[in-house]
Amino acid sequence: MKEQIGVSDVTMKVLWARNIRSLLDFRQLQLDGEEPSDPLLLPDMEKAVALLQEFGQSHRAIRVYGDYDADGVSATSLMYQGLLWAGFEHVDYYIPNRFDEGYGLNTDAVIQAHQDGVSLLVTVDCGSSSLEAAQTASRLGLRLIITDHHGLPSILPPAEAVVNPERMKNPNRLSGTGVALQVLRALLRESLPQWAYGVAAIGTVADVVPLTGDNRRIVQRGLQALRSGSVPGVEVLLKERVETSEELNVDDLGFYVGPHLNAAGRMGDAKPAVQVLLSSTAEEAEPYVRVLQEQNEKRRQLERDIVDQALVQVAEYSRVELPPFVVLAQDNWHHGVIGIVASRIREMLKRPVAVIGWEDDEGKGSARGVPGLNLLEHMAKHRSMFLKLGGHRGACGFSLIKQDVYELSMTLSASLPREIWEERYRANTVDVRIKAEDVTSVVLDELRSLEPFGHGFERPRFAVTGIAQSWRRMGRDQQHLALNLKHSELRAVAFNQGNHASGIELGDSIEFVGQLMPNFYRGQESYQWRIDKFIDIRPGRSDWIRVIRWEEPPSEVYGRIVYVVGSTRDQRHLAKELHAMFFDRHWDYGQRAAHEEDLKRSSSVSVIVNQWGTWPSLHGWAQHIIWLTAPLSRQCVAMAGSILDEEGIIWINPQENYQRILKKVARLVPKRDTLARLWRQGQVGRHPLIVGRRIFEELELDPRGQHHVRRRLSDSPSYERAHKLMREVRASYQNPLSRWRE
Repeated sequence: MKEQIGVSDVTMKVLWARNIRSLLDFRQLQLDGEEPSDPLLLPDMEKAVALLQEFGQSHRAIRVYGDYDADGVSATSLMYQGLLWAGFEHVDYYIPNRFDEGYGLNTDAVIQAHQDGVSLLVTVDCGSSSLEAAQTASRLGLRLIITDHHGLPSILPPAEAVVNPERMKNPNRLSGTGVALQVLRALLRESLPQWAYGVAAIGTVADVVPLTGDNRRIVQRGLQALRSGSVPGVEVLLKERVETSEELNVDDLGFYVGPHLNAAGRMGDAKPAVQVLLSSTAEEAEPYVRVLQEQNEKRRQLERDIVDQALVQVAEYSRVELPPFVVLAQDNWHHGVIGIVASRIREMLKRPVAVIGWEDDEGKGSARGVPGLNLLEHMAKHRSMFLKLGGHRGACGFSLIKQDVYELSMTLSASLPREIWEERYRANTVDVRIKAEDVTSVVLDELRSLEPFGHGFERPRFAVTGIAQSWRRMGRDQQHLALNLKHSELRAVAFNQGNHASGIELGDSIEFVGQLMPNFYRGQESYQWRIDKFIDIRPGRSDWIRVIRWEEPPSEVYGRIVYVVGSTRDQRHLAKELHAMFFDRHWDYGQRAAHEEDLKRSSSVSVIVNQWGTWPSLHGWAQHIIWLTAPLSRQCVAMAGSILDEEGIIWINPQENYQRILKKVARLVPKRDTLARLWRQGQVGRHPLIVGRRIFEELELDPRGQHHVRRRLSDSPSYERAHKLMREVRASYQNPLSRWRE
C-alpha cells in the first residue's frame, strides 16, 4: 500500500493506526470538496421533501423547532435559511428554554404553534423521543416532520416523516446539522451556497460526531467556506482568536465557536446564537456576538466552580475505589453547564461520567461516554431508574428521582462491558515513535493533506526523540518552555511546563509525547511541536541541600506531606496505614490528574510516592517530603525539592541503606548480553521482559521477523534513559549518603 499511494513511512504509520489499510480506504479519505452522499438514502427523506413541497405551494406557515446547543442552533439557522432559499414565505423558528421547557419537542410549544397559526412543524436535532408532544400535534391537526440524529425509543413518535440516520441498518453518524443539510440538498436539488456548508461544519464539529465519511466532507467544504468569510458572524466572533479567516481550523470550531454558541442556550436564551449565524454583515452580528461573549464568561465561571466541587467528590470516591462509571451530584448544580462538567471530568478520569443537579426531590443529569461504548444503549438497560432519558452514543440527558449517588454509580458500573472499562488505558497511546529529524517538509505536506483532524480521526500523537540544542522559558511568568532540537527545523513548545527547563541539559537525548500543530505568523503557516508531556524529564531545585534536615522526622508532622518509598509493596503497606490517596505507576494518568487537581486545593493530606515510578505534578505544593528509603540519586532529591513550597523541608535519614538502590539499578538496567538473551528467547516465541520488549519496539526490531537492519542501542530512548539513571546513581553514591551534606 505504501508504494501504491506514495507516502513516507511516518505518514503510512499514521494511516495504519487509523485503520486506513488499503488504497480504497485512502481514496475515500481524499474525497476533498466532494458532495456528501445521496440524501435520499436517509429514511423518510422522500416523504419529508414531498410534504415540504406541498406546503411551499400552499403558502401555509412553517415553524422550525430546534435545540439549544451548538448543533441545535446551527441546524435551526440552516433549516430556517434553507427554507427561505426554497421560496417559503411564512417561516419562523423556535428554540425552547433549557430551564423552563427542557430538551426536545414539548407539548406546550406544540399547542403554542397551533395557536400561532403554524401548519407544519419541522424539528431539527430533536424530536425522536418526543412521543407525547407528537401525539398532541397529531390531535391538533398540526403536521410534523422530525429531523434528528439521536437514539431511537422503542416507539417512534407519530409524524409525517422521521428523518433520522439511526433508523438505517448501518447508520450514517451525521450531526443534527448534517441531517438538516441533507434535507435541504434533497429539497433544493442543487448545490447549496457556501454559507450552508460553513454552518453545517460548525454543528458537525461542535457535536463531536466522527469526522469520517459525510461528516468529513461537510467539514472540508465548510472550512473552505468559513475561511472565505461566508459566515460573517463567525468572523466577528473569531477576530480576537485568529488574525485572518484563512487561519481558521477545526480546533477553532471545537474549542471556541462551539462553546460560544453553546453558552447562550446553557444560560437560558439560544436566540442570540442563531442570530450570529444568520447575520449577513459584521455590523449586524456584533451586538449578538457581545451577548455570546458575556454569556460564555458566565458559563466558564459556573463551570469552574462546579468542576472544583465535583473533584472533591472524585477524591472521596477514590479513597474507596473509583468506579468504572462515575456519577457525581449536588444540590442546585446549574443544569446549563453539567454537560460540559461531565465532559471535563470524563477527560480526567478516562471513564464514563454522569453529573446531576438536584432540585428538591428530582434531578436533571448529563452523561458523557468513552470510545467503544454506546452510552444511550447502556443507560437504557436501567431505564426504570429514569423519568426521562435521551441522547446518542456519546452523550445522554436524563431526569430522575433523587437517590443515593454511589448506588447509582455502582449500578451503571456493574453492567459496563469489561472491554470498555479497559478502554481508558488507550487514551495515552501514541500513533508513531519517531526521531525529530524524521519530520521533513514532505512529511508535513502529507500530514497537512490529511486534514481536517477531529473526533474519530484525531490529530496524530507522536513519541519524539531528539537532542536538546537550545531552550528558553517564555510567557509573562516564564511558565512556558520553547525548545530547539538538533537536525530539526521545527520548534517545540511546552505550555505551562516551564519548570521542566531545570531538568534539561543541552546535548542530552530527550523524549516527549506531542502533536504537530499549525502556527500562523504574519499570514504564513508553519508547524511546531506542541509537547503534551516529557518522558522522564523532571524539574529540579538548585538549592535542595539547603532545605534538607539530615535526620528522621518528628513522630508527628502536619500539613501537606509527600512520603517517598522504595517499592510498590512499601507503598501499598503505608497507604493502608495512612488511609490516604497514593500514586504509583499502575494508575492511569487521567485518574492521577484528577487527584492532583484535588490535592492542590487541600490544606492537609498525605501522598505516597514510589521513587521508581511516576511522581505527581504538584509544583510548590508540599510542606514536608519524608524519605522512608535511601534516595535514588542526588538528581532525584533535587527533583523532589521542586514539589516543596517556599518554607518546605526535606527529611532524609543519613543512615538509610543505599545498597538496595545499587543492586536494583544493576538489575533493571538492560545490558548488551541481557538483551541478546532476551532476543534469543523472543526468537523461539517467549515474551521478553517489558524493558527489553520496549527497546526492541523502539529500534523497530522483531525477534520473529525475517529481515533485520543493524541498529545502534543508543537509538533507543529507553536504553539511553536507563543507562543515564545508572550513571546518576553511581555518581551520587561515590560517597555514602551520610556525606552528601558535605
